[in-house]
Order: sequence, then C-alpha cells, then structure tokens
Amino acid sequence: MGYDQTMCVAGRRFLLTLAASAGGAALSGAGAAVLLSLYPPGSAGPHPTVWLAAVLPVAAALACAGALARTVGGVLLNALAFLLPQAAVAIGVFFFFAHPGGHGGEGLVLSTAEFWLKLGAAYALVAALVGAAALAFRLVRG
Repeated sequence: MGYDQTMCVAGRRFLLTLAASAGGAALSGAGAAVLLSLYPPGSAGPHPTVWLAAVLPVAAALACAGALARTVGGVLLNALAFLLPQAAVAIGVFFFFAHPGGHGGEGLVLSTAEFWLKLGAAYALVAALVGAAALAFRLVRG
C-alpha cells in the first residue's frame, strides 16, 4: 500500500470516527436533555442505571474509534477525532448554560492553563481508551 493510499485510508477512518463521535455526542446530549426534563434538578431523579442510556452512544463511538485504529498513529488520530466533537459539545454547554453570566462570562475559561491541562488529560485518557479498544478488537480479529 503506497503513501497516498495509507493517508487516504487514515483520513477516511478519521472522518468515520469524527462522525461516530458527533453522532454519539448528539444522541447522548439528547438523552441527557430528556432525562433532565423528566427529572429536573432537585427532584429525586432517575435511577443511576437510567443515565447509562445517555452514555451508551458515546461508549459506542469510542468502541468505533478503537475498531478503526490499526496503528499507534491511528489510535492517536482517532482519539483526536473522538475528542473534538465531545469537547465542542462540552464547551458549548458550559458557555451557554453552566457558566455564570453565560457566553463565557468574564473569566474566559479558554485562556486558563487549568482548562488546557484538563483538555490534555482528557486527550490522554481518550487515547488510552481508544488504544485499549483497538487492542481488544485486534485480539478478537485474531
């Protein structure tokens, strides 16, 4: 397989992982929104296992990222593809709903070193999980 074909395959796997992650984030967010509308904060809330339904689409996207990774570079690239939509959704929710004052407030969280350290730690964790999933799929494939 030539360099161009390898890059094309890696690019397709990156885009597939990106799409799976975006879909997982959207489904998970919708599930969480439904649960929060049914059980508003302050109420008894649903059983903790019900929240698992909101997490499953993201877990499936993570498994997809691992299944598509064939090399160490593929693991790192797919981890990035997985994390991008997840981080975008989390940052968007934070700025529009959770942060005092909305729209980023006065402190602009993106300018703090703590934010970037946490994002780097999240990437390292996602890369480890994608790598573990890739190894599991490799063992199953034989």
